[in-house]
Amino acid sequence: MENGIPKKILYVIDCFESPYAGTEGQLMQLIKNLPPDRFEPEVLVLRNSKFVSEGGLPCSFTVLGRSKVLSPVTWVSLFRYALRKRAEGYRLCHVFFNDSSILLPPIMAFVGIPTLISRRDMGFWYTPGYLRLLRKTRHFVSHVIANSEAVKGITVEKEHFSQDEVSVIYNGYPAGKSPSYPLSEAEKKPRREQLGLPAEGRFAILVANLREIKRIGDAIIALSALSDSVSNAHLVLVGAGEQSTYRELAQRMGVSERVHFLGARSDVKEILPAMDVGLSCSESEGYSNAIVEYMQARLPVVASNVGGNAEAVVHGKTGYVYPSGDVDSLVSYLGKLFSDEGGISAEMGQAGFHLACKRHALNTMIEAHVRLYDSYIGCYDGAFSSREAK
Repeated sequence: MENGIPKKILYVIDCFESPYAGTEGQLMQLIKNLPPDRFEPEVLVLRNSKFVSEGGLPCSFTVLGRSKVLSPVTWVSLFRYALRKRAEGYRLCHVFFNDSSILLPPIMAFVGIPTLISRRDMGFWYTPGYLRLLRKTRHFVSHVIANSEAVKGITVEKEHFSQDEVSVIYNGYPAGKSPSYPLSEAEKKPRREQLGLPAEGRFAILVANLREIKRIGDAIIALSALSDSVSNAHLVLVGAGEQSTYRELAQRMGVSERVHFLGARSDVKEILPAMDVGLSCSESEGYSNAIVEYMQARLPVVASNVGGNAEAVVHGKTGYVYPSGDVDSLVSYLGKLFSDEGGISAEMGQAGFHLACKRHALNTMIEAHVRLYDSYIGCYDGAFSSREAK
């Protein structure tokens, strides 16, 4: 803050579909929890969505209405917008998603506004064309924020940033209300019944949109393989997407009555304490929000060893990681946790809870962003220049 006036920050994102999605959710936390006496945020959305049009964003926003990277109209519209923002006193631009990462850095550099970009996945969207453009526009990027060491590594490798140009800031989450101990089986039963689930059994939950990259089918196949050893095992799927393919697979595998589709939910944190194990079977993951939520709910986690999952899950301590697609290993680890010999599930769940509290506290994430913003805006005494930050 300078002369008692909050500094203006512009956030740019390709499209804002839902506050419950990973990137959008973290952006919402940033906007809502930045110190209001020091920062004034605004959001530029390239493409409109129902959420945005209904006024879901918690700050002022503009919808550009176009995002084609190769369209001159897009570039001209953004250039005019950037000039207005500079005249209004905006001092920093923070960009999310791929099209914005190409379009904004050169335009903002031209009008004198530093640009930070966020990277939050393992680059499954990279194509040769995108990479060529990203490697050219990276010269206009002031700094990169990755949400895991794995994401930092792929960003450095593919987009040709230096190690010093990329910082890791882990996702942050509100503490919320959490019991000081895992729910007893008697306490779990009514919660399950409220969800339309059987009251008794062993329940694994997988929170992810129903997309091929999430390998939902692996979890269904694993459930079938466990039928002989854990006959009361259930799989609960929470996420938006087309269910028919997975319902048909569950039918073929003979477990349709034990695979439960809850669809997209806004009450995931209330559902998790009624479960026994958290699952992530994805073949590509930057840093899974779902895994952190599992840990916050004191659930042991079984996750594919991709992207930042091995950073999130300490193998043998807070859960298990396995090679993506290795259903036999998935079955083995699920079986161990369902049998819960020696109370291993509760022990892992508690260890995961403590790790999540330490690493993923919301204030830790906010403070890390504030320090980085300060380094480019110069909001506090001793702020270092953008050159030194890099």
